[in-house]
Amino acid sequence: MPAADLTPAPAVAVCPVEQAIRIVGGKWKLLVVRALLLNGPRRYNELLAAITGISPKELTRNLRELAADGIVARDPSGAPRTAPWSVTKRGQGLMPAFKRLLVWGRTLNPSD
Repeated sequence: MPAADLTPAPAVAVCPVEQAIRIVGGKWKLLVVRALLLNGPRRYNELLAAITGISPKELTRNLRELAADGIVARDPSGAPRTAPWSVTKRGQGLMPAFKRLLVWGRTLNPSD
């Protein structure tokens, strides 16, 4: 019986588009980041009010996921319950993509 092959499998290249979608994809993540990019740091309840239709549970989940990926962070100097959320330097890199989405989105709505 031949010995088992213990050589590691070759690393699979990660598509940059797939990686970006994993980080900011979904129904709410881009809207959370947009609210912070356009309005600056916001407390949780301010974000909840700014994003129409999002539930508290979804906002919490999305903020945690975005924080884990380094896109948003809480101000560490504030009290945990009232500390504002803001976009990190890494998250600021999304601004050109948002500007392009805005331009493209305006082409879809003839009233603009």
